Amino acid sequence: MKEIKIEEQPWLSLHRTIRITVDGIRYRLFRASVTVAVIVVAVAFLMNILSESLIKRSVAANTRERIQNARLIYAWSAKLTSPGSLESVVADLANNPPESAIIKEIQGFGDFSDREMTELRQQAAEISFVFSFFNGLDYAKRRSMIHTATGMGILNRLRTTVGREQFETALARIRSVHFDLPDEQLDALLEATPAVTAQLNKVLAARSRAIAAVNREVKNKDLLACLADADHRFGDVIRQAGFVFDSEKLAPTIAVQAQRLIDTLHLEKSMEERHCRQLIAQQANILPADVNVIMMWDYLDSGRFAGRYLERMASAGLDVTGLDAERLVSLARGRKENAALNMAARLTVDAGRGFLGLGERLAWLLFVSMLVCGIGITNAMMMSVTERFNEIATLKCLGALDGFIMLMFVLESCFMGIVGGAIGAFIGGIIGLGRMMAAFGVNFFNAIPVGDILLGMVVSVILGTLLAAVAAVVPSYKAARLAPMEAMRVE
Repeated sequence: MKEIKIEEQPWLSLHRTIRITVDGIRYRLFRASVTVAVIVVAVAFLMNILSESLIKRSVAANTRERIQNARLIYAWSAKLTSPGSLESVVADLANNPPESAIIKEIQGFGDFSDREMTELRQQAAEISFVFSFFNGLDYAKRRSMIHTATGMGILNRLRTTVGREQFETALARIRSVHFDLPDEQLDALLEATPAVTAQLNKVLAARSRAIAAVNREVKNKDLLACLADADHRFGDVIRQAGFVFDSEKLAPTIAVQAQRLIDTLHLEKSMEERHCRQLIAQQANILPADVNVIMMWDYLDSGRFAGRYLERMASAGLDVTGLDAERLVSLARGRKENAALNMAARLTVDAGRGFLGLGERLAWLLFVSMLVCGIGITNAMMMSVTERFNEIATLKCLGALDGFIMLMFVLESCFMGIVGGAIGAFIGGIIGLGRMMAAFGVNFFNAIPVGDILLGMVVSVILGTLLAAVAAVVPSYKAARLAPMEAMRVE
């Protein structure tokens, strides 16, 4: 019997395979357009959510920084008035990097060595974790574990036998709550609590002495007026008392903010004068009794009205030293900027939470949309296979292997995924950018993470392509396994 040798079947080059695939898409352009449209919608939805999440996260960080910088005057007014509490010192130690000014200030007040400071910061981080754990519980669970203890009183209660037994019993009974601090670490923390409390009290006592030294300089003067001179003599007083008060950046900023606050309060107090209220009432065409501070700030945004308002203030006998129309306009616009910052802070309160910072609801919605998109692509490719039975049979009769047929269909789906993904990523990015600008305004244009959004667009295109490729696997496998004679019998 003559031996039959089956030679290895030749494969077309990748270039020829791509050309055949592109020709197939061109001949079935309408069917391909439907599939591309499905991918465009899915990727646009993905990119819209992703871009909004990235912009929200960036705006949130920018907003927190700007609000913190804008409220330095309030923070320092409080610091020079009250030494704080044990819990506030713990928060400062746990939430600030070792090179920050507040850490250096605490180390100076407590006269701690570097080793003592490192240990204290580690213990403060563990205490902060304990506080966060109990603050995150609802009232019933919290009461069942630590009764009514708060702050450092929580640690003091856990140090007692009764308090520890109550906590462990409740923790074992409530299955939904997990306390991630190991028992040996908790025991060490509770044992060190008296020493840590003594160190914290030492810092508070030093702060009280520093505040007393500052108050001796302030005497009967207004603290805000003194802070307006923070970049000169009063800044030296603060530093000599023991506070870390940077003379190059912080002191000038505090002085500017203090003076702006003084001018703002002075302008708002001017509303008590009849002449000033009458001017605003004339401008708004209402009764003077209906005039309020918000209306004053709205009108002061105009330089012309600001000049007229200064004249009324002067005629009413109010002090207008250092004030001019440009200053009033600046104060009014600064107030609007602060209002925009507060609005942005409220809109981004949940930014960065959940999967990819999307939040639980949007993450599930995104998953469902991707699933629907995958089903739509699979359905479109299955229809494409059904319509091309004769073509598949002809290719197989001409020597095409199963792998070639499968590769052709997967490549076809990938090409549509690239085109649909690119269009969808562009549309989704534009929609997301427009929505965020409408929500936050142009004040946050510099906070837009352009690089992250471009990277998100690239990722969206890749995901769209992968989704199309995965969705085409089953139809491609069916086409590859189709017997030539069976395909030829299909009308």
